[in-house]
Amino acid sequence: MAKVDDEWKSKLVTEVRRKLIHITGVAVPFGILVFGRIFTAMAILLALIMAVFLETGRLKGIIKLPEVREHEKAKIAGYFYYILGSLLTVAIFKPAVAIAAMLMLSLGDAISGILGSMLENSNIRSGEKGWRIKPLPITFGMFLTCTLVGYASSGTTGLPFEVYLAGAIGATMADSISVFIRNRVVDDNLSIPIVAGTAMSIAALA
Repeated sequence: MAKVDDEWKSKLVTEVRRKLIHITGVAVPFGILVFGRIFTAMAILLALIMAVFLETGRLKGIIKLPEVREHEKAKIAGYFYYILGSLLTVAIFKPAVAIAAMLMLSLGDAISGILGSMLENSNIRSGEKGWRIKPLPITFGMFLTCTLVGYASSGTTGLPFEVYLAGAIGATMADSISVFIRNRVVDDNLSIPIVAGTAMSIAALA
């Protein structure tokens, strides 16, 4: 059974600040709709190049960035994978799928993070190696948010229920299960939109 973290208040404030930055990812779907896929991909590529320089400077101790998690201080931070995941999502998937996948990342993962800041054993991507699963309330919150996001955006994307439902399931699995490859954890900022987009693309073929 999920237990409330003793330090949930301070962790919640910190996580809300981080997720306010995270939610700016809705600019990607907006960019696709207003400026088109190619322009949006080029803009994200530029942001990724900037992130390479920022991360290089941060890891060398030259610069300091706010809201970097404790376990990310000695390795590549999550925002870098967020930008990389955004670029791959826009480049690989059809615009409608990319829009839904990015909304699931920016909004679904934000809710997951906020819920996780209040519960114990929610950080499954630091410390122990091996597959771990987030507490059920977080998993359910992620799934519900992604499903609602899929429904709310379906008027724009034109994606049917079974397609965005598949995306919600994929995004929830990517967020809620830690996967390690060669003893390195796969960052969910990268895996959420890719898994969600792949699931929706497959479901669209059925």
